[in-house]
Amino acid sequence: MKLWRNLLIGGFLLTFVLLLGFFNAAKPRIMVLHSGSAGSVWVDQVDQGMRAALAANRRPVSVEWSYLGLASPPGRGVAESTAEARRAIDRFKPDVLIAVDDEANSFVAQHYVGRDKPHILYVSIDRAPAAYGYADAPNVSGIAEQMPWAAIRDALIQMFPGRAVRLPVVGVDGPTDRAEVAQLKAFDGWGPIAIGEPALVSTAGAWRDAVTRADGDALLVLGPQDLPGDDGSTVTAADLSRWTQDNARPLPIGTQVDFVPAGGVLSFAPAPDDYGRKAIELALDWLDDRATPGPPPPVTSSHFDVAVRTEALARRGFALPQIYLEAARENNSLFP
Repeated sequence: MKLWRNLLIGGFLLTFVLLLGFFNAAKPRIMVLHSGSAGSVWVDQVDQGMRAALAANRRPVSVEWSYLGLASPPGRGVAESTAEARRAIDRFKPDVLIAVDDEANSFVAQHYVGRDKPHILYVSIDRAPAAYGYADAPNVSGIAEQMPWAAIRDALIQMFPGRAVRLPVVGVDGPTDRAEVAQLKAFDGWGPIAIGEPALVSTAGAWRDAVTRADGDALLVLGPQDLPGDDGSTVTAADLSRWTQDNARPLPIGTQVDFVPAGGVLSFAPAPDDYGRKAIELALDWLDDRATPGPPPPVTSSHFDVAVRTEALARRGFALPQIYLEAARENNSLFP
């Protein structure tokens, strides 16, 4: 009797394990492939938005994250990073592959466009989808990024009332900043703002030289990123942000969410948590056909976050309208 009881219990346990394994295997799979590294401000805030959307979701899904670490030039080699990503994708076999930022999409576009699976959901790309070969691909949709040029223009007009404003530009010579420069030049609403020829650099020394030479009223800072120093070491993006803020004659205005937390005074940056939430919502819609049959329609996001360091801005002789300060406060990015 005891033997039969143990066999019965064992049978129930085995059945439970098999059913659990089948349940997990049958759940739709979403993989998130970031261009950058885990722990960076942008990546972490995109992930926060994704986790918030997943927490509100009622359908069981399996989600896995992978990080190329390619957003900064001194990162891992491209071949090593992309080979690791391909192994992860082949192992996990995602139904939806969310590729975040330009570097991840450049990789994904080479290998997965036109397949039945995975569905590709691009997020925060600065070039047009067609530039990646995504145009008319049946397995591709996503969220393109529109940089907040109009918001930067409006702020500059209010900080420099009644005059033409000279705006030099500095950034990193990489896929993201090159795409942002193309967007900047294509934007036809600058009005009294005169855009200087962008200086895109590859080393910390060249970055400092470009900032030192910048001559204008404000300096548009597209980066910075971690860059190699003259002695072979890596100069972090945070160090370059602080150095830029302390040494630039024009007022630096950043376009990344980590510029002000690292020591900058003012930034207008795409909203990472909004991208994360929307990406998961589109992925779930695609899996369930809840809002649209087939792939969700591609969209462009123009949402942005404002970050301000008020005392440092005042020391430079500037004040912003209260609406900007309230926007920064609501975003927890208003610093004394």
